[in-house]
Amino acid sequence: MHARMDNGELTPQQLQAVAQVRNATARFHDIAVAKAAGYTTQYPAGCSQSAAGAQAYHYLNDSLVNDKVELLHPELLMYEPQPNGSLQLVGVDYVVPLAASAEPPTLLGVPFMRNEPLGVWALHIWAWRPNPSGMFAAWNPKVSCAYAK
Repeated sequence: MHARMDNGELTPQQLQAVAQVRNATARFHDIAVAKAAGYTTQYPAGCSQSAAGAQAYHYLNDSLVNDKVELLHPELLMYEPQPNGSLQLVGVDYVVPLAASAEPPTLLGVPFMRNEPLGVWALHIWAWRPNPSGMFAAWNPKVSCAYAK
């Protein structure tokens, strides 16, 4: 389970790291730039939604998937579909293959969540959309798949 932390509950180190993630991913607000940088595969396919909120579309950069976690190089970018058909960057997702580690990796003191169906350890950072469930929560009730095609 992801730790519940909103901006008021983040440590100074975590606040600084989220600012660094925002700086490193700001250019990816343009999905064309993200695709040109290698974020081309929807993984999993479709817009992810649950009763706890949504995660939106995930765009994976296959070349970044390995046993290392690099704060400024997330493996996935998360985009919410908009009414006009565009996509809005809402967060990032870090993944490590389950086969790479028996124990969950950690980032910023937060353990990754085991995602058995996808075969990965995963951790979200909602860098671009406030999340009342917490900065590192799996789902965001402020994100929707209502306009997914």
